[in-house]
Amino acid sequence: MSAMSDSANQANVAPFDAIEETPPRDTLVVNYFNYFTEVEEHFVRRRGKHLLVSSLDWAIIESWKDMGIPLHIVLRGIDRVFDAYEANHRAASGRLINSILYCQQEVLSCFEEYKHARVGAASESASGPEPAQAPPPFSKETILAYVAGRRPLLQEFAASFDSPSATELIQQTVQRADTRLDDMVQDMKSAQTLDLEAIEQELSRLETMLYETLLQCIPPDELEAVRKEAKRQLREYKKRMEPHIYRQTMDHYVAKRLREQYRLPRLSLFYM
Repeated sequence: MSAMSDSANQANVAPFDAIEETPPRDTLVVNYFNYFTEVEEHFVRRRGKHLLVSSLDWAIIESWKDMGIPLHIVLRGIDRVFDAYEANHRAASGRLINSILYCQQEVLSCFEEYKHARVGAASESASGPEPAQAPPPFSKETILAYVAGRRPLLQEFAASFDSPSATELIQQTVQRADTRLDDMVQDMKSAQTLDLEAIEQELSRLETMLYETLLQCIPPDELEAVRKEAKRQLREYKKRMEPHIYRQTMDHYVAKRLREQYRLPRLSLFYM
């Protein structure tokens, strides 16, 4: 598992800014489905050397997405961290920033600035013309292929269970999800235009249903072991995180680890 470099650990990191529990969603977040990949690739590009992003880093990225932080704000925060790092000549030592979590403080600070700026911008543009809608990032055919391709992955997930009671419950839930995915595919085929937000909402609902069923089928001691692992990974960051962000990040970490272990596929368009 990746950890921050020694120089990053020694950095003077200020307490995290308070973030609203339910900040306004931004259309850039709703429509930019390669959010995770863009953040990962930008971090690696600024770092200068390839890095296998850890489950902990993916958990914090998912927390940013759930908080509604637009992609360009996340990238701005990452740039600020590396700009400061290079300006302080830490990069000359050869030590590298090895965790996206090191950028957490600056990303949240950038998000606060962004929200304050939008308050004034909204009042100025209230009487102006409606902004042009950006074209969808993927074609109808690409989205159709993606949604249809989730169905065999769900069947593989259901077949991986050997406990009779767990198998029955998993198969029932997978069947419900598979039927709904098939309905969605048929609806999309006949639609002239796709309501991407409605598709994303339904895929996220199915993801939640499948994950909650998975939690019911996992032995309690196994689930507790993953939670303890999450607490160990976050121990050194807990004091610098808002409580709700800490809980959210830990939940995302546990979910990612369990999905990987049981090969439960993601359905959200963010994972295209």
